[in-house]
Amino acid sequence: MQYFGLGAAAIGSASLLTACGGGGSPASAGEAQKFAVAAFPGDAYFLDAINLENNDYAKHRLEVPKHLSPQSGVQAYQLLVAGAVDAYASDTLLLMATHANSSKGKRPLLVGFRTVETTYGIVGSKNFSWPGPEASFEEKIASLKGKKVGVSSVGAGADLQLKLALELAGMNYSDVTALAVGPTAQAIPNLNAGRIDAYVTVQWTATRFVAQETGGKILIDFAEANVPELMRNQAVVAMGVREEMVLQHPEVVQNWLAAQDDASKWIMGNRAAAADLLNTSGLGGKAPDIAAAYVEHYASEVAPKLQPTFKATKETVDRMAELALRFGSVKEGDITYEALVPEFARA
Repeated sequence: MQYFGLGAAAIGSASLLTACGGGGSPASAGEAQKFAVAAFPGDAYFLDAINLENNDYAKHRLEVPKHLSPQSGVQAYQLLVAGAVDAYASDTLLLMATHANSSKGKRPLLVGFRTVETTYGIVGSKNFSWPGPEASFEEKIASLKGKKVGVSSVGAGADLQLKLALELAGMNYSDVTALAVGPTAQAIPNLNAGRIDAYVTVQWTATRFVAQETGGKILIDFAEANVPELMRNQAVVAMGVREEMVLQHPEVVQNWLAAQDDASKWIMGNRAAAADLLNTSGLGGKAPDIAAAYVEHYASEVAPKLQPTFKATKETVDRMAELALRFGSVKEGDITYEALVPEFARA
C-alpha cells in the first residue's frame, strides 16, 4: 500500500469497514462521531495522512482510526453510495457524475475544493522517443497515436482527462488504445514491462515519481502554460460527503473540514517535516526530492488559491459542471450549485 492504494480492500470487507467507522449513531456532546474516510497515498490525499499522523481527527471529535483505501475513485464512490464511506476527496468530475447518477440521501455532496488547479499529466515509456519540452500541446498528444495508454480505470478522472486531451488536439479516443491498469503502483511495472506505452498520472507527485521509477519521460504536465485553457484551468480535487451525513450531522462534516484546514496550515509551518511525511507515507521513502518540491509547490501555488476552509465558489462549480456535461457523464440540469454544495460550504 506504499503508493496510491496497492493492496486495497474489496467491497464488503467487514473487518476493515468496521475499523473505519462506516456511519454509526450521532455523537452526543463531547463524544467522537464515527466517520469513515476513504483515501489513497499521495499528495492529493496528503491532508488525510497528516490528520492521522497528527491525531487531528480526535481534536475535532471524529473517530477515524484508519482510512479505507479502495482500488480506485470509482470503487470509493461505490462504497460511499453504499454507506460504507462517509467522505472522500476525489476527481471533481467523478464526484459530479456520482452525484447525478445516485439517489438522494446516498449521493455525494461537494463540501469544498482541495486543489483548484489540474494535477494530471502523462508519462511516456523509456522505449520510445517523445517530443521535447518545447513541442506544442498538439505535437505531444499526437505522439500517443497508435499507442497503448494506461489509465487507472475506465470512466475515472484519468480516462476523462485523456479523452479531453485527445479532443483538444484534434484526435479521437480511438486513436489510442486506453487500458485500465489500476493505480500508480500497478502502472509502474506495466510501463517497465512494456505492457503500456504511456500512463496518465493523477497527482503532481505521481507524474514525477512514475518517470523516476521507470526511466520514462514526462511527456506533458497538463498545468503547463501551452496547454489549452479548458484543460489547464480545472479544480480537480473536490471533497465529497454522503448527503445523509451532510443533512443530519452538518457539524460533523464541518469538523472534518476544520481538521483538514489544520493539516493545510501545518504544511505551511512545518515544510521539512511535511516533506518527510509525504515521502514516507506516499512515495515509499524513495523520493525525498519530489516530496520536498511538492511541499514548496503547495505553499506557493496550491494553498494561496484556496478559499477559507476550502469553500467552493459558484464559478468554479459551474465551470467543472460544463466539463462534466461535455463528457456526457451528466445531463443538462443534473448539476446545480444549490443542490451540489451545502450552504455552509459555499464561498
